Amino acid sequence: MGSFVTGQIIEARCSRCRDITGHVVVACLKGIPVKVECRACGSVHRYAAPDAPARRAQEATVSVRAGRDRTQAVDAAAHAEAVRGERGERPCRQSRAERSREEAESRWRDAVAGIVSQPVPYAMTGCFPADSLVDHPVFGVGAVLEVFPPDKMDVLFRGGVKRLRCAC
Repeated sequence: MGSFVTGQIIEARCSRCRDITGHVVVACLKGIPVKVECRACGSVHRYAAPDAPARRAQEATVSVRAGRDRTQAVDAAAHAEAVRGERGERPCRQSRAERSREEAESRWRDAVAGIVSQPVPYAMTGCFPADSLVDHPVFGVGAVLEVFPPDKMDVLFRGGVKRLRCAC
């Protein structure tokens, strides 16, 4: 490794791109680059030599109780997850998006079950009363929640509420 100067263009391993790319030296200490800026993504990070191995993602952390070692704790966590799966229980952590999707689908099921009429194919020129079913080519079957004259309606589909055009 030779002497480097600030502003010099070098090759380094980018922590964001996770590849060897061109970098500009931002800061040097005794001729060795300390901080570099990636020319591909623009991130500024510590210098990593191009021949240095890429960092691997860390495993999920497992807390260890007093008197137990890490392997016992990992085995216990895996066993508990398997038991929850056998019982049909949901995983402990559920993202906000998954919860809202499930909530929207349950609202949709309740709304569609309460309407006994057959779904009518959707067309922008059609007139759809509230509490009727609409069959949309993209969103599927939905329940008309509310009509906004002269040309809008809210329809509850499996994926959520959509505002569509109509001739009502």
